[in-house]
Amino acid sequence: MLLTTSASLDLFILLFALFFILHKYISRSHEYWSKRGVDTPKPLPIFGHFLKVALFKTTLAEWLKDYYDAAKGKYFGLYVFDEPFLVIKDPEIIKYITTKDFNYFMDRNIAAPSHDVLQRHILFLQKSPGWKSIRIKLTPAFTSGRLKAMFHLIDSCGQELENWISHNLGILEAKEVVAKYATNVIAKCAFGIDSECFLHEKPAFREVGRKFFDFRWRNALSQTLYFLKPSWIDKIKLDFIDKQCLEYFSKVFIETLNTRPDEEQYNDFIDILKELRKNNEFASDGSDDSKLAGIAIQIFMAGFETTSTTISFTLYEFCMNTKIQDKARNEIKTVLEKYGGKVTYEAVRDCVYLEMCMNETLRKYPVLPFLDRRCNADYKVPGTDLIIEKGTAVFIPMYGLQMDEKYFPEPFKYKPERFLNKIESTNGVTYLPFGVGPRICIGERFGRLSTKLALIYVLKKFEIEACDSSPDPVKFEPKCFLFASTVGLPLKFKLLQS
Repeated sequence: MLLTTSASLDLFILLFALFFILHKYISRSHEYWSKRGVDTPKPLPIFGHFLKVALFKTTLAEWLKDYYDAAKGKYFGLYVFDEPFLVIKDPEIIKYITTKDFNYFMDRNIAAPSHDVLQRHILFLQKSPGWKSIRIKLTPAFTSGRLKAMFHLIDSCGQELENWISHNLGILEAKEVVAKYATNVIAKCAFGIDSECFLHEKPAFREVGRKFFDFRWRNALSQTLYFLKPSWIDKIKLDFIDKQCLEYFSKVFIETLNTRPDEEQYNDFIDILKELRKNNEFASDGSDDSKLAGIAIQIFMAGFETTSTTISFTLYEFCMNTKIQDKARNEIKTVLEKYGGKVTYEAVRDCVYLEMCMNETLRKYPVLPFLDRRCNADYKVPGTDLIIEKGTAVFIPMYGLQMDEKYFPEPFKYKPERFLNKIESTNGVTYLPFGVGPRICIGERFGRLSTKLALIYVLKKFEIEACDSSPDPVKFEPKCFLFASTVGLPLKFKLLQS
């Protein structure tokens, strides 16, 4: 026996001692912010402020918003276990961090895994200087001219969406319907294939894509740790995305890249990436096709969620606000008459009220509801005595900002008219659904175009209504770091009366 004559008592004593030592160690860590004069809610032993998220009792967005609403100052501190996080409330400080003093905060806090070659090349996960090099090379792919040339591919997906709904009228799961559309758009534009989402019940491309954002416990745990405990990722070799998904998408992409004849031009992302490979644009980075595949996977990750989430929540809000739905439809009707009844690139651009609706959806349901940064050198916050030390994680709670009645009166009300004039802030940043500054989402224009086009095809032919199973209000799924309804978004689709 080690300490007593009872093995079970020895075990209890050892466990108690271990817990006591761990508690003392982390408690000292929990003094970090108080020593620096930063207001901090009282942390729990061991977990800090992380317990509700760790138990999946709340979403990351609502977790940050709750603390945002309770905090009084320009910023406040939180702890994830023993690690200190600084959360910024003040729009002016946010402007400094994301734009004016961006060089101090170039990198996201999210982990950049070194144990997996494909994930290492996903732009969203990349650190300096790699992200900047890739972004510069990719930026020409997302110009308005490039998107206009690609419009025929996106438009064909809109036509398929309209046709499929016409043959499946009634109560439909809106998120799944638009997920088919979003998958089709990404498959055609970034992978050079037809996903056949509207032809088959369970097409392979859609089924693999579904696993990307599946509400499984393992996905929820790994994605949360990527954002909040990045130092653990390589130690335990945790994947942000299911490895089988990555391998499938990489195989499909590289097959298209290698088999498409050079003389054939589709005006899609494949053409652009083939040109980059031909010109050895990535040679200096020591990369191969895996880097190009990582770019295609990045387009899928960002484009799929931006499009499907924004469309489905916009349709949901149209059901709850029928006058807004009618107004958006009337605008579409007027605009299409101007273009001979055809959905053109210019027609999509001219649907101004629909753009306002989309902006309001992105305010209430931002695709990624927070921004994360990591300080890369000691930084004195302007107008304060606070020095953010190198290596400190900084979070910007965009959901909290965009639901703050100080900036958006009646924040829970769906009011597209807020965006009648472009939101200009002379005192910082309050609206940032695609991020802000040099690391703003590179695919914003692509996501907006795909979203608006789908809404046009739905509204010009169908009336959407709430049904008995439509949630009111929406409750968000805690096992997803993005916004998703716990019960889906079932809505009723009917043909418009002539």
